[in-house]
Amino acid sequence: MKLFGKSIIAILLLATTVLSAMGYVDRGLEAVGLEAISESNDAYLKESFDTSLKGFLVLSAIKSGVAVLEGSEVGVGFNLEVGDVVQSIYDYIDVAWKTSLAGCTVLLLMRIVLATIGAVQHWFLFGALAVCLMLYLTQWWMPARTGAARTLKEGLFFLSSLAIALYLILPVSIAGASYLSRQITRPLVAEAQAGFESAQRDLAPDAMTKRMFPDTPGDDSSLWSKLSPSNAKEAMGRMTTWLAVVTRDFAVWTIKLIAGYVFDCIVFPLAFFVVVYMLTRALLGSILGVSRRQGMRADLEVVLRKFITTSAGKSEAKRISS
Repeated sequence: MKLFGKSIIAILLLATTVLSAMGYVDRGLEAVGLEAISESNDAYLKESFDTSLKGFLVLSAIKSGVAVLEGSEVGVGFNLEVGDVVQSIYDYIDVAWKTSLAGCTVLLLMRIVLATIGAVQHWFLFGALAVCLMLYLTQWWMPARTGAARTLKEGLFFLSSLAIALYLILPVSIAGASYLSRQITRPLVAEAQAGFESAQRDLAPDAMTKRMFPDTPGDDSSLWSKLSPSNAKEAMGRMTTWLAVVTRDFAVWTIKLIAGYVFDCIVFPLAFFVVVYMLTRALLGSILGVSRRQGMRADLEVVLRKFITTSAGKSEAKRISS
């Protein structure tokens, strides 16, 4: 009866190993909830990428407009009066623009990585199950081969940790990061992007013309054509005052955007992954009995056993010879 039970377990392990290589085990795992997590993660990453891309385009437009304003040579004393303030705003926009570009890239890379993992993860599960089958057969047919069993346990520990990380830990980490993002950082990013969109409208030529020349009737002439020696100083003073006020807003929006992307793309996913992965490895090591301390203890036991056996043999040989 004992032999029959072991044979059934070996057959089940073999069948599961073959089915995992064919992808059927993945379908079962998807049915119990992994597919829902994967679809939720993909939707979150796609939505976040679209939002980031929209913000990136807004920042690109602002950056171009501010660059033109900064490099303009129109008006006597224009660069001396406005240049420093415009330069600080341009610096903030440049940092925010680079942050938004990096955020878009990281979000897209995360989608690509998840899609790649979904295509190859069943092979890691197959490897873990195959090693598990070999370990079971080794302990059944060759119980004295403790060294081989320990090596297989270490291999099973590594492959199982990797398979669990790909199937469960990584998707759960992104799902947890998406939850924290919606609760904490998404409002910061949304506020920053709304502020930049408002700034884009304020930096439009018509808006700047009205700000610099509030008493002048609107027409189709350009902003620079309205400048003259009589009104240049007053107009530049209005522009300088406005730019000095909005510089602080640009700084706050940039800081919020950086904080939001750092936590969304790095801190939240990495923190979830590290914590869950370490707990999983500790649990697997406890179940399989695999750890560096246990391995050293086993090696020490083998050495001591050989030493005791050799010493006992030499003592017995001396006793007989005497």
